[in-house]
Amino acid sequence: MIRRVTHVREIMFKGHGGNIKHIVDYPSDNNSIRGRNNDILDFSASINPLGYPKNVREAIWENFDDIMHYPDIDCSYLRRYIAREAGHSDDEIIVGNGSTELFYLIPRALRPVKGIIFQPTFSEFAEALKCSHTEVVHKMLREEDHFLFHYSKDYFNDEEREIVFLCNPNNPTGQLVEGTVILNMAKQHPRVTFVIDEAFMDFVHEPGKYSVLGEAGTIHNIIVVRSLTKFYGFPGLRVGYLVASKDTVKKMTEYKEPWSVNAFAQYAARAALEDKEFAMKSREFIMREQVYVFDELSRISGLLPYPPVANYLFIKINISNMTSSSLCEQLLRCGIAIRDCSNFTGLNDKYFRVAVRTREENNKLIMALKNVAAQFFKRQDSKPEC
Repeated sequence: MIRRVTHVREIMFKGHGGNIKHIVDYPSDNNSIRGRNNDILDFSASINPLGYPKNVREAIWENFDDIMHYPDIDCSYLRRYIAREAGHSDDEIIVGNGSTELFYLIPRALRPVKGIIFQPTFSEFAEALKCSHTEVVHKMLREEDHFLFHYSKDYFNDEEREIVFLCNPNNPTGQLVEGTVILNMAKQHPRVTFVIDEAFMDFVHEPGKYSVLGEAGTIHNIIVVRSLTKFYGFPGLRVGYLVASKDTVKKMTEYKEPWSVNAFAQYAARAALEDKEFAMKSREFIMREQVYVFDELSRISGLLPYPPVANYLFIKINISNMTSSSLCEQLLRCGIAIRDCSNFTGLNDKYFRVAVRTREENNKLIMALKNVAAQFFKRQDSKPEC
Protein backbone atom coordinates (compact mmCIF):
# COMPACT_ATOMS: atom_id res chain seq x y z
CA MET A 1 0.00 0.00 0.00
CA ILE A 2 1.10 3.58 -0.62
CA ARG A 3 0.99 6.15 2.15
CA ARG A 4 0.47 9.84 1.63
CA VAL A 5 1.15 12.95 3.67
CA THR A 6 -1.94 14.63 5.13
CA HIS A 7 -2.28 17.88 7.04
CA VAL A 8 1.47 18.08 7.55
CA ARG A 9 1.53 21.35 9.46
CA GLU A 10 -1.42 20.50 11.70
CA ILE A 11 -0.63 16.87 12.50
CA MET A 12 2.98 15.96 11.95
CA PHE A 13 4.84 18.74 13.60
CA LYS A 14 2.53 19.77 16.42
CA GLY A 15 2.04 17.87 19.65
CA HIS A 16 4.49 15.04 20.32
CA GLY A 17 7.02 13.27 18.16
CA GLY A 18 6.51 9.75 16.89
CA ASN A 19 3.07 10.38 15.34
CA ILE A 20 3.92 8.62 12.08
CA LYS A 21 0.57 6.81 11.89
CA HIS A 22 -1.24 10.14 12.06
CA ILE A 23 0.54 11.83 9.17
CA VAL A 24 0.05 9.17 6.54
CA ASP A 25 -3.01 7.24 5.40
CA TYR A 26 -4.26 4.78 2.79
CA PRO A 27 -4.73 4.73 -0.17
CA SER A 28 -2.85 7.50 -1.94
CA ASP A 29 -3.17 9.67 -4.98
CA ASN A 30 -0.26 11.79 -3.77
CA ASN A 31 3.18 10.97 -5.15
CA SER A 32 5.18 12.81 -2.47
CA ILE A 33 6.49 9.58 -0.97
CA ARG A 34 5.19 7.06 -3.51
CA GLY A 35 6.97 3.75 -3.53
CA ARG A 36 8.48 4.06 -0.07
CA ASN A 37 6.22 1.29 1.25
CA ASN A 38 5.75 2.77 4.72
CA ASP A 39 9.50 3.19 5.11
CA ILE A 40 9.59 6.54 6.90
CA LEU A 41 12.64 7.04 9.09
CA ASP A 42 11.31 8.44 12.35
CA PHE A 43 13.79 10.87 13.88
CA SER A 44 10.96 12.68 15.68
CA ALA A 45 10.76 10.23 18.61
CA SER A 46 13.84 9.67 20.78
CA ILE A 47 13.74 5.89 21.22
CA ASN A 48 16.70 3.53 21.56
CA PRO A 49 17.72 2.74 17.95
CA LEU A 50 18.79 -0.77 19.01
CA GLY A 51 15.16 -1.56 19.76
CA TYR A 52 14.21 -3.68 22.76
CA PRO A 53 16.19 -6.46 24.48
CA LYS A 54 15.69 -9.93 23.05
CA ASN A 55 14.42 -11.28 26.35
CA VAL A 56 11.46 -8.85 26.28
CA ARG A 57 9.83 -10.76 23.43
CA GLU A 58 10.57 -14.04 25.20
CA ALA A 59 9.08 -12.83 28.48
CA ILE A 60 5.86 -11.72 26.79
CA TRP A 61 5.54 -14.92 24.77
CA GLU A 62 6.20 -17.18 27.76
CA ASN A 63 3.48 -15.41 29.73
CA PHE A 64 1.08 -14.79 26.86
CA ASP A 65 -1.77 -16.76 28.43
CA ASP A 66 -1.84 -14.28 31.29
CA ILE A 67 -4.09 -12.12 29.12
CA MET A 68 -6.88 -14.31 30.52
CA HIS A 69 -6.25 -12.85 33.98
CA TYR A 70 -6.13 -9.38 35.48
CA PRO A 71 -2.61 -7.95 35.80
CA ASP A 72 -0.97 -7.48 39.19
CA ILE A 73 -2.85 -4.42 40.44
CA ASP A 74 0.11 -3.16 42.49
CA CYS A 75 2.88 -4.21 40.07
CA SER A 76 4.39 -5.74 43.20
CA TYR A 77 6.83 -8.06 41.41
CA LEU A 78 8.18 -5.23 39.24
CA ARG A 79 8.17 -2.71 42.10
CA ARG A 80 10.33 -4.97 44.25
CA TYR A 81 12.85 -5.36 41.46
CA ILE A 82 12.99 -1.62 40.72
CA ALA A 83 13.34 -0.86 44.43
CA ARG A 84 16.27 -3.22 44.78
CA GLU A 85 17.99 -1.84 41.67
CA ALA A 86 17.45 1.78 42.75
CA GLY A 87 18.43 1.25 46.37
CA HIS A 88 14.96 1.93 47.78
CA SER A 89 12.14 0.05 49.48
CA ASP A 90 9.16 -0.98 47.39
CA ASP A 91 6.85 1.35 49.33
CA GLU A 92 8.83 4.25 47.86
CA ILE A 93 7.95 3.18 44.29
CA ILE A 94 4.89 3.62 42.08
CA VAL A 95 4.76 2.02 38.63
CA GLY A 96 2.61 3.74 36.03
CA ASN A 97 1.32 3.45 32.50
CA GLY A 98 4.27 5.42 31.18
CA SER A 99 5.80 8.37 32.99
CA THR A 100 3.01 10.63 31.69
CA GLU A 101 0.40 8.91 33.86
CA LEU A 102 2.57 9.70 36.87
CA PHE A 103 2.93 13.38 35.90
CA TYR A 104 -0.87 13.66 35.98
CA LEU A 105 -1.14 11.66 39.20
CA ILE A 106 1.25 13.84 41.21
CA PRO A 107 -0.68 17.14 41.20
CA ARG A 108 -4.01 15.31 41.41
CA ALA A 109 -2.89 13.76 44.71
CA LEU A 110 -0.79 16.57 46.19
CA ARG A 111 -3.09 19.47 45.25
CA PRO A 112 -0.50 22.22 44.84
CA VAL A 113 -1.65 25.83 44.61
CA LYS A 114 0.97 26.80 42.06
CA GLY A 115 3.01 24.85 39.55
CA ILE A 116 6.30 26.20 38.20
CA ILE A 117 7.67 25.03 34.86
CA PHE A 118 10.95 26.06 33.26
CA GLN A 119 10.34 26.52 29.55
CA PRO A 120 10.94 25.24 26.95
CA THR A 121 10.28 21.71 28.17
CA PHE A 122 7.96 18.70 27.94
CA SER A 123 4.41 19.95 27.32
CA GLU A 124 2.63 17.39 29.49
CA PHE A 125 3.85 19.09 32.69
CA ALA A 126 1.60 22.07 32.06
CA GLU A 127 -1.29 19.89 30.90
CA ALA A 128 -1.07 17.77 34.06
CA LEU A 129 -1.18 20.86 36.26
CA LYS A 130 -4.12 22.34 34.38
CA CYS A 131 -6.09 19.12 34.79
CA SER A 132 -5.71 19.49 38.57
CA HIS A 133 -6.72 23.17 38.45
CA THR A 134 -3.28 24.28 39.55
CA GLU A 135 -2.05 27.74 38.60
CA VAL A 136 0.72 27.30 36.03
CA VAL A 137 3.67 29.71 36.12
CA HIS A 138 6.12 29.59 33.21
CA LYS A 139 9.71 30.59 33.93
CA MET A 140 11.52 31.18 30.67
CA LEU A 141 15.03 29.86 30.07
CA ARG A 142 16.98 32.26 27.88
CA GLU A 143 18.43 31.53 24.47
CA GLU A 144 21.47 33.69 25.25
CA ASP A 145 22.19 31.29 28.15
CA HIS A 146 21.78 28.32 25.79
CA PHE A 147 18.56 27.45 27.68
CA LEU A 148 20.56 26.42 30.75
CA PHE A 149 18.78 26.37 34.10
CA HIS A 150 20.25 28.67 36.76
CA TYR A 151 18.88 28.56 40.29
CA SER A 152 17.37 31.66 41.87
CA LYS A 153 15.57 31.76 45.21
CA ASP A 154 13.20 34.31 43.65
CA TYR A 155 11.61 31.51 41.64
CA PHE A 156 9.78 30.19 44.70
CA ASN A 157 7.34 31.48 47.29
CA ASP A 158 7.71 29.26 50.33
CA GLU A 159 4.42 30.49 51.78
CA GLU A 160 2.38 28.55 49.21
CA ARG A 161 2.07 24.89 48.29
CA GLU A 162 4.20 24.97 45.19
CA ILE A 163 5.33 22.22 42.86
CA VAL A 164 8.18 22.44 40.36
CA PHE A 165 8.59 20.30 37.25
CA LEU A 166 12.16 20.05 36.03
CA CYS A 167 13.20 17.82 33.11
CA ASN A 168 16.77 16.51 33.44
CA PRO A 169 18.15 16.19 30.81
CA ASN A 170 15.69 18.65 29.39
CA ASN A 171 13.46 17.81 26.44
CA PRO A 172 13.97 19.21 23.81
CA THR A 173 17.10 21.28 24.61
CA GLY A 174 19.17 18.46 26.09
CA GLN A 175 20.58 20.60 28.88
CA LEU A 176 21.55 19.03 32.21
CA VAL A 177 21.33 20.23 35.81
CA GLU A 178 23.81 18.81 38.29
CA GLY A 179 22.29 16.78 41.10
CA THR A 180 23.87 18.96 43.77
CA VAL A 181 21.95 21.97 42.44
CA ILE A 182 18.64 20.10 42.71
CA LEU A 183 19.40 18.81 46.19
CA ASN A 184 20.36 22.26 47.42
CA MET A 185 17.12 23.73 46.04
CA ALA A 186 15.07 21.06 47.77
CA LYS A 187 16.81 21.67 51.09
CA GLN A 188 16.46 25.46 50.86
CA HIS A 189 12.76 25.26 49.95
CA PRO A 190 11.27 22.41 52.03
CA ARG A 191 7.67 23.51 51.31
CA VAL A 192 8.20 23.18 47.56
CA THR A 193 7.83 19.79 45.87
CA PHE A 194 10.40 19.17 43.14
CA VAL A 195 9.35 16.69 40.44
CA ILE A 196 12.41 15.67 38.44
CA ASP A 197 11.76 14.02 35.09
CA GLU A 198 14.72 11.72 34.40
CA ALA A 199 13.19 10.02 31.36
CA PHE A 200 16.45 10.23 29.38
CA MET A 201 18.90 9.81 32.25
CA ASP A 202 19.76 6.23 31.21
CA PHE A 203 21.37 7.66 28.06
CA VAL A 204 23.53 10.18 29.94
CA HIS A 205 27.26 9.82 30.45
CA GLU A 206 28.09 9.92 34.19
CA PRO A 207 24.44 9.85 35.34
CA GLY A 208 25.57 9.83 38.98
CA LYS A 209 26.62 13.45 38.56
CA TYR A 210 23.13 14.55 37.54
CA SER A 211 20.55 12.06 38.85
CA VAL A 212 18.87 12.46 42.24
CA LEU A 213 17.17 9.07 42.09
CA GLY A 214 19.07 7.85 45.15
CA GLU A 215 17.95 10.77 47.32
CA ALA A 216 14.28 10.79 46.27
CA GLY A 217 13.11 8.52 49.06
CA THR A 218 14.97 10.27 51.87
CA ILE A 219 14.48 13.94 50.94
CA HIS A 220 10.74 14.34 51.42
CA ASN A 221 10.11 17.02 48.77
CA ILE A 222 11.86 15.32 45.83
CA ILE A 223 10.00 13.03 43.42
CA VAL A 224 11.93 11.39 40.58
CA VAL A 225 10.06 10.03 37.56
CA ARG A 226 11.71 7.59 35.16
CA SER A 227 10.56 6.15 31.83
CA LEU A 228 11.44 2.58 30.86
CA THR A 229 10.12 2.77 27.32
CA LYS A 230 12.66 5.13 25.71
CA PHE A 231 15.87 3.43 26.76
CA TYR A 232 14.46 -0.09 26.41
CA GLY A 233 12.72 0.56 23.10
CA PHE A 234 9.06 -0.32 23.71
CA PRO A 235 7.03 2.93 23.91
CA GLY A 236 3.95 1.07 22.70
CA LEU A 237 3.76 -0.81 26.00
CA ARG A 238 3.78 2.29 28.28
CA VAL A 239 5.60 1.76 31.57
CA GLY A 240 7.44 4.11 33.92
CA TYR A 241 7.95 4.58 37.64
CA LEU A 242 8.49 7.20 40.30
CA VAL A 243 10.47 7.26 43.51
CA ALA A 244 9.37 9.38 46.47
CA SER A 245 9.12 9.26 50.26
CA LYS A 246 6.87 6.62 51.78
CA ASP A 247 4.32 9.19 52.93
CA THR A 248 4.17 10.78 49.48
CA VAL A 249 3.79 7.41 47.76
CA LYS A 250 1.04 6.39 50.17
CA LYS A 251 -0.89 9.57 49.44
CA MET A 252 -0.51 9.27 45.68
CA THR A 253 -1.52 5.61 45.70
CA GLU A 254 -4.94 6.67 47.03
CA TYR A 255 -5.51 8.64 43.81
CA LYS A 256 -4.07 6.18 41.32
CA GLU A 257 -6.32 4.24 38.94
CA PRO A 258 -6.23 0.45 39.41
CA TRP A 259 -4.81 -1.92 36.78
CA SER A 260 -3.26 0.87 34.74
CA VAL A 261 -0.18 -1.19 33.84
CA ASN A 262 -0.97 -4.26 31.76
CA ALA A 263 0.63 -7.65 32.27
CA PHE A 264 2.82 -7.50 29.15
CA ALA A 265 4.26 -4.14 30.20
CA GLN A 266 5.13 -5.53 33.63
CA TYR A 267 6.84 -8.62 32.20
CA ALA A 268 8.66 -6.55 29.57
CA ALA A 269 9.94 -4.02 32.08
CA ARG A 270 11.30 -6.68 34.43
CA ALA A 271 12.98 -8.56 31.58
CA ALA A 272 14.52 -5.37 30.18
CA LEU A 273 15.92 -4.23 33.52
CA GLU A 274 17.58 -7.61 33.98
CA ASP A 275 19.49 -7.32 30.70
CA LYS A 276 22.61 -5.46 31.83
CA GLU A 277 24.51 -6.30 28.65
CA PHE A 278 21.84 -4.59 26.52
CA ALA A 279 22.06 -1.48 28.71
CA MET A 280 25.84 -1.32 28.39
CA LYS A 281 25.79 -1.80 24.61
CA SER A 282 23.07 0.82 24.22
CA ARG A 283 25.01 3.46 26.15
CA GLU A 284 28.19 2.78 24.19
CA PHE A 285 26.31 2.88 20.90
CA ILE A 286 24.45 6.11 21.66
CA MET A 287 27.54 7.93 22.92
CA ARG A 288 29.43 7.03 19.76
CA GLU A 289 26.62 7.98 17.39
CA GLN A 290 25.66 11.22 19.15
CA VAL A 291 29.21 12.51 18.73
CA TYR A 292 29.24 11.47 15.08
CA VAL A 293 25.90 13.13 14.28
CA PHE A 294 26.85 16.29 16.15
CA ASP A 295 30.15 16.57 14.28
CA GLU A 296 28.48 16.03 10.89
CA LEU A 297 25.62 18.45 11.52
CA SER A 298 28.07 21.07 12.77
CA ARG A 299 29.58 21.09 9.28
CA ILE A 300 26.30 22.00 7.59
CA SER A 301 26.07 25.73 6.94
CA GLY A 302 22.99 27.22 8.53
CA LEU A 303 22.49 24.54 11.21
CA LEU A 304 23.68 25.04 14.79
CA PRO A 305 23.37 21.83 16.82
CA TYR A 306 23.64 21.95 20.61
CA PRO A 307 26.13 19.46 22.11
CA PRO A 308 24.11 16.30 22.84
CA VAL A 309 23.91 14.57 26.22
CA ALA A 310 21.31 11.90 25.42
CA ASN A 311 19.89 10.14 22.35
CA TYR A 312 18.69 13.31 20.59
CA LEU A 313 20.04 16.61 19.30
CA PHE A 314 18.50 20.06 19.58
CA ILE A 315 19.28 22.21 16.54
CA LYS A 316 18.83 25.87 15.64
CA ILE A 317 18.22 26.96 12.06
CA ASN A 318 20.32 29.91 10.95
CA ILE A 319 18.93 30.27 7.42
CA SER A 320 16.70 33.31 6.94
CA ASN A 321 14.13 31.76 4.61
CA MET A 322 13.92 28.36 6.35
CA THR A 323 11.54 27.56 9.20
CA SER A 324 11.28 24.38 11.20
CA SER A 325 7.93 23.58 9.57
CA SER A 326 9.24 24.09 6.04
CA LEU A 327 12.26 21.94 6.85
CA CYS A 328 10.01 19.20 8.23
CA GLU A 329 7.88 19.21 5.11
CA GLN A 330 10.90 19.01 2.82
CA LEU A 331 12.43 16.15 4.79
CA LEU A 332 9.19 14.21 4.86
CA ARG A 333 9.31 14.15 1.06
CA CYS A 334 12.63 12.36 1.53
CA GLY A 335 10.96 9.84 3.86
CA ILE A 336 12.39 11.38 7.05
CA ALA A 337 10.38 12.66 10.02
CA ILE A 338 11.89 15.11 12.52
CA ARG A 339 10.45 17.03 15.48
CA ASP A 340 9.42 20.61 14.81
CA CYS A 341 10.00 22.45 18.11
CA SER A 342 8.04 25.59 17.26
CA ASN A 343 5.12 24.53 19.48
CA PHE A 344 7.29 24.35 22.61
CA THR A 345 6.60 27.30 24.89
CA GLY A 346 9.58 29.65 24.66
CA LEU A 347 10.76 28.50 21.22
CA ASN A 348 10.10 29.91 17.76
CA ASP A 349 10.09 28.38 14.28
CA LYS A 350 13.88 28.14 14.10
CA TYR A 351 14.36 25.02 16.22
CA PHE A 352 13.98 21.29 15.64
CA ARG A 353 15.02 18.05 17.32
CA VAL A 354 16.30 14.79 15.85
CA ALA A 355 16.85 11.41 17.46
CA VAL A 356 20.09 9.46 17.27
CA ARG A 357 19.59 6.30 15.23
CA THR A 358 21.86 3.76 13.51
CA ARG A 359 24.86 4.91 11.46
CA GLU A 360 23.17 4.10 8.15
CA GLU A 361 20.01 5.96 9.16
CA ASN A 362 21.96 8.86 10.61
CA ASN A 363 23.85 9.23 7.34
CA LYS A 364 20.56 9.44 5.44
CA LEU A 365 19.43 12.23 7.75
CA ILE A 366 22.73 14.08 7.42
CA MET A 367 22.70 13.88 3.62
CA ALA A 368 19.07 15.03 3.43
CA LEU A 369 19.76 17.98 5.74
CA LYS A 370 22.77 18.98 3.65
CA ASN A 371 20.70 18.96 0.47
CA VAL A 372 17.72 20.79 1.94
CA ALA A 373 19.90 23.42 3.62
CA ALA A 374 21.76 24.02 0.36
CA GLN A 375 18.47 24.39 -1.49
CA PHE A 376 17.20 27.03 0.94
CA PHE A 377 20.46 28.92 0.69
CA LYS A 378 19.95 29.03 -3.08
CA ARG A 379 16.31 30.11 -2.56
CA GLN A 380 15.07 27.38 -4.86
CA ASP A 381 11.60 25.93 -4.66
CA SER A 382 12.31 22.63 -6.38
CA LYS A 383 12.08 19.31 -4.63
CA PRO A 384 15.33 18.50 -2.78
CA GLU A 385 17.43 15.50 -3.67
CA CYS A 386 17.41 12.88 -0.93
